[in-house]
Amino acid sequence: MQTLPVPSQQAMPAGRGVAPAIDQGQQEDYYSTERLRRQYNDYLGAKTAEAEEMRESRHYYHGDHWTSEELAKLRHRRQAPTTENMIVKKVNGVVGLTERLRQDPKAYPRTPKHDEGAELATATLRYVLDSSDWKSKSSRIAGAAAVDGIAGVEYDLVPGDEGDPSLEVHIVYGDSFFYDPRSFDEGFTDARYLGTAKWVDVEQAKEIVPEKAAEIDQLMETGSELTTVLDMDREKNWINVNERKVRLIDHWYIKGGKWRWCLYVANTVLMQGVSPFIDEKGKTFPRYRMFSAAVDHDGDRYGFNRNLKSPQDQLNHFNSKKAHIANTRRVVSEKGAVDDIEIARREWARPDGWIETNPGLKMEPDQSALSDFKGLAEMAVESRTYLENFGPNPSLIGQGLEDSSGRAIQLLQQAAIAELGPYLSAFKNWKIRLYRDIWNIIQRYWTSERWIRVTDDQNVAQFFQINKLEVDQFGRPAIVNAIGSLDVDIIIDEGPDAVNLQADSMMVLQSLGPQFLQQFPEIAIELSPLPNSVKKPMLDKIQAKQNQPPPPDPKVMALQAKAQLDAQNAQREDARATAQAQQDMALQARQQQLDERSAAIDAQIERMKAVNDIEIQRMKAAADIQIERIKAANAARMQQERHSQDMDIAKDKAAYQAQLAKSKPQPAA
Repeated sequence: MQTLPVPSQQAMPAGRGVAPAIDQGQQEDYYSTERLRRQYNDYLGAKTAEAEEMRESRHYYHGDHWTSEELAKLRHRRQAPTTENMIVKKVNGVVGLTERLRQDPKAYPRTPKHDEGAELATATLRYVLDSSDWKSKSSRIAGAAAVDGIAGVEYDLVPGDEGDPSLEVHIVYGDSFFYDPRSFDEGFTDARYLGTAKWVDVEQAKEIVPEKAAEIDQLMETGSELTTVLDMDREKNWINVNERKVRLIDHWYIKGGKWRWCLYVANTVLMQGVSPFIDEKGKTFPRYRMFSAAVDHDGDRYGFNRNLKSPQDQLNHFNSKKAHIANTRRVVSEKGAVDDIEIARREWARPDGWIETNPGLKMEPDQSALSDFKGLAEMAVESRTYLENFGPNPSLIGQGLEDSSGRAIQLLQQAAIAELGPYLSAFKNWKIRLYRDIWNIIQRYWTSERWIRVTDDQNVAQFFQINKLEVDQFGRPAIVNAIGSLDVDIIIDEGPDAVNLQADSMMVLQSLGPQFLQQFPEIAIELSPLPNSVKKPMLDKIQAKQNQPPPPDPKVMALQAKAQLDAQNAQREDARATAQAQQDMALQARQQQLDERSAAIDAQIERMKAVNDIEIQRMKAAADIQIERIKAANAARMQQERHSQDMDIAKDKAAYQAQLAKSKPQPAA
């Protein structure tokens, strides 16, 4: 069960078309909490039987079929309680049937100019439903309505990633929902007020309305307003001081032709305002979209268990009694046939028991128990047959009818589904209203540019862009795929498992043979059970092919081809000759360039040779001069050295002679 989401005004960013909650002192007029509490208590007082039946139905669905008094009696007689839960099988079968016959929303244009926008609207609706895990929630809602008699959803606008709000869809179960007890319509369209009442932690209540934290604490401290009301399996007080919980009421009501809402605890108003949800006619509608499986003469809502409970009880009691008879023995005896009755009873109950009777006295089993057992077995079969025949059967789910035509299968299914007709009709009508609500909400609040992703029947992902800002031919900004300007009707298309007249017609066409289908393919495609998004491109291609001009005569085409081939051959020969001439001219020019370059190289070599000869002569003359200079220098140096040596020799010779003269003896004086 979802916690009470705060109505969308508080979750919305400013400037998106949703006014903030209005206080009591402002212009809008609201009911007082005393009047709202009286409405809530009127519902509790008037719908006590409905609430008790809803509680009992949930117990039966979950296999809790025996009351405490019945169990006490069974224990006293030593009889085992036997439960064969056929209700859960039948309810689950109905839920499975709604899933098997699942229907998806499809938008159709109200005007021809919105023809292309209808597909965009369909994709947008399915995107919102896929984002809310609608396939799972739809099945759970169908099951809750079948058991409780009441189920539905609540809408919640939350801040989105694109700058505008995102829509969330949550399940609302019957045990927390209340409504105007004077309402008789299965879809609550005649209800003047409705809402939910849930127990929440004090801290959670403070998180929802932080500005009212002090008043909530004051309620917890005083412990006031302990008004006792019937709340079935749940607590009965407005305020639970020990567990620090409060009963939070989200109350929606009509006043002044508008739906208004109030979130309150006891006599304390936490928030209130006017409904932000507006339909295509400009009228407000509440956040709760509920429906009931059936409504009786007193206006009480009920599910399938009201009619299944009695045969289910019979089946349980018959099975329990049969098991008790099968496990017990009744004996007819003359008085005094046995000495100890208790010993005889125990031995009689044993498979290998041994009983001795007194002479002349009879003791034999009571054969009437067999007839009782047989009668109980027959009555149990009748109860089981009644339960088994309720809800889905082979004709309804199409088993064993594979060789029948589509029309025949459809007629059999219509006959088999008649018993569930009111419930399925209520479920379908509720979904149509739900789809219209979602479309009205996203048309009003989806203003930003965004991409949506949907998956078609062939599991191919498609992407659509809505509210795209572009520039028109005059340079002015324009919105492409503006979702707020689309004008469409929301209907429900049959799911892929449904058999319709198109499939039957297609079978007749197939019996005409493949030649007819090849000659008239557009008729076969039009009557095929393919979705329109697949049919249209195929029919467009066939139409475009049919609009093409007829093919020419083959002989003319052959002559044209031959002439074209000859012309191409001549063109190729001319091109080849031209290319050869161009190649020869290119070779001649290349040879001339090579000759000119060779002559230039030879001249350059001669010039370099002359320059080298001159340089060699110059270098040779310079070398000769340098040699002469070296020779002269060497000769002068040798002459100088020879002169120096001659002087040294002369000096040495003079010195030697002088020494020699000294060494000679002098004559005596």
